[in-house]
Amino acid sequence: MANNGADVKHNQGADVTNASATTNTAENTVGTATPKQNGLAVLGKYMGVSATQTIVEYATFAILHLIGMPSQIANGIAVVYSATYNFVMNRNVTFKSSSNFTRSVALFVLLWCWFAVAFVIMVVIAFAIIGMQRAMSSTTGQNTHGNHHDNILSQRGYHRAD
Repeated sequence: MANNGADVKHNQGADVTNASATTNTAENTVGTATPKQNGLAVLGKYMGVSATQTIVEYATFAILHLIGMPSQIANGIAVVYSATYNFVMNRNVTFKSSSNFTRSVALFVLLWCWFAVAFVIMVVIAFAIIGMQRAMSSTTGQNTHGNHHDNILSQRGYHRAD
């Protein structure tokens, strides 16, 4: 194999090649255009953004609750607001992404929609399981509240004063 000298270090012999002359750009980039960042620095930024996200969520909830908004609605707004804050801060501060902003937002919204669908499916499954358990316990004559002690007391003539 002939060596044309293009990959030879100048201060070494002709038999030694320069392995550092060619670099893999995929190893030196995060996202699309930023140089690779120190992992601990990124972790620190991520933790800082997460901590401030928690403050943003609690502050938003507290303010909305103080002005008279029902807790469930205030909580929902606070979660959406803090998630949006987290997305923007992690995109621009932690990872310094230079990708298409519109595409990033669309993917973020799709991810939230997927989480919402998965949550609804899990709730439906949970209620179906609870319903099946209640139906099975009522057909077998078991107490649906699962308090065997109350059944024994009522069989002996004692009644609970609720």
